[in-house]
Amino acid sequence: MEPILTLRYSEWLVAAHLLKALPAKQGYSVFAPLSRQEKGVDLLLTRRHHGVTRTAALQIKYSRAYEKTRSDEPFQFGTFFRAFAVSERTDFVVLATLYPNVTGRGGGARSSWWLPLMLLFRRKEMVTLLSSLRTRSGKADRMFYFAFNPPNHIALTRGAPVHRDFSSFSLTTRLPILRRYVGPA
Repeated sequence: MEPILTLRYSEWLVAAHLLKALPAKQGYSVFAPLSRQEKGVDLLLTRRHHGVTRTAALQIKYSRAYEKTRSDEPFQFGTFFRAFAVSERTDFVVLATLYPNVTGRGGGARSSWWLPLMLLFRRKEMVTLLSSLRTRSGKADRMFYFAFNPPNHIALTRGAPVHRDFSSFSLTTRLPILRRYVGPA
């Protein structure tokens, strides 16, 4: 039997975005571990510059996007994540989802065009977020939800007693952090 290597869609989605935003001609590469036992490391982003290779380990978490149906809801979509242990091996965590392109061609409600939303957190930022998750009554929460209006308004809606703005955590906005981490421009 011949071995077959597969990559989870969420990992492919993040890798494809990174490959487009951080081109090989600038020394960037994206690698996926061959062993599924590499807990906490789903992708490696590397940069080779002047004979030195720097690496960032990324942990990927994925949620499907749910369209909000209530008219009084301030956000159009929501994502649901369970609290998880952030591995000591990871440098960054990416939370990813796909949502329907409601501004695209056609009526939009049942569009076949999907757009990604990805949030990038440093390891320490994710650990802090997960340890701060609280219900409205102040008890520790095991779930957290991000709600958003495409493309830029993102808020933590479950896990904090009051909605917290996370719009500045989009992967596109935080690419400079990754660039600095893996080496000089």
